[in-house]
Amino acid sequence: MSRLVVAFSIALILLLGCPCPVIAPVLFPVEVLQEKLEPESEPEPSEPEPETVTFEATAYTWTGYRTATGTWPSRGTVATDPRVIPTGSKLWVEGYGEAVAADTGGDIQGQIIDLYMDSYQECIEWGRRQVEVRVME
Repeated sequence: MSRLVVAFSIALILLLGCPCPVIAPVLFPVEVLQEKLEPESEPEPSEPEPETVTFEATAYTWTGYRTATGTWPSRGTVATDPRVIPTGSKLWVEGYGEAVAADTGGDIQGQIIDLYMDSYQECIEWGRRQVEVRVME
């Protein structure tokens, strides 16, 4: 029994003589504990959705000349004002589909684009119309 008293006395002396305060466990509600354990995730930066702009669209067909970029025109070739849509930009044109701004023209200024068609008849059917254009790159 004396050993028990000695051990208890030593434990009491160590506990009371310790310069650091006694740390008691703190219980948090589960939600708070999970918030502390889970790192805050920042939303991943997503690329902004390409802006859609309304353009007046006309159509042209084979001229026998290369485009302003040096390629032969084909379906998907679009003539643009390079100050509005830079040459080489990938586009989506309502009613026409995917395209590349690969050509320019003297009458193509501002919010006007000229779409390449495979035939004169397609150009006549297209006419002149307002279309939504998205610049993809």
